[in-house]
Amino acid sequence: MAKHLLFCGLIGLLLSACAGTRDSRVATDSADTVTGTGLQSMDIKDMAVKMAADIKANGALAQGTDGERKSFYIYPLDNQSSDRIDKELILEKIRTELSKSMGRTIKIIDRSMDADRLTNEERMQKDAGMVSGTNGRKVAGSDFVLTGTIRSRDRQAGRLKSSYIVVTFKLTSLVDQELVWTNDYEIKSESEKSVINR
Repeated sequence: MAKHLLFCGLIGLLLSACAGTRDSRVATDSADTVTGTGLQSMDIKDMAVKMAADIKANGALAQGTDGERKSFYIYPLDNQSSDRIDKELILEKIRTELSKSMGRTIKIIDRSMDADRLTNEERMQKDAGMVSGTNGRKVAGSDFVLTGTIRSRDRQAGRLKSSYIVVTFKLTSLVDQELVWTNDYEIKSESEKSVINR
């Protein structure tokens, strides 16, 4: 009897825990309902769209008169803010937006460790005759590098926290180090911690 009551009690506890869960799908451009200070999903999407549009409008990556495409790679973001931020999410979104807006008029070079590893593996397989093709071409060089820094200024007074975040991007020529484009994205947010969340 005691085991039966314990079993029923556990089932009841499990069912009541499940009843409190609410899952729903929301639009990617809607404001986060789970907030706080720091970059929200809307900010990341908005930042990527604005930066890609501004880089395109700047013209630094426009094809030359001879039709030659400009090349660039994206260097990892330097996060100097107080928040843990998925830097790759921001960079991948910007790269995707640039690719969508500029298409094959530019060359985006993948300088990731994965790309290096896969390229080396493919070259070794070609040299060993395991796959068709030759290694006659060199890895593509780059005309520009896109770099970025995330900084924040945070203040806290009691339960109130204020955060000002600036994400600055720069496109620099790898020929003569000219800074050909720069822009930033900034947000300021405040959050008040409830007594329950302490």
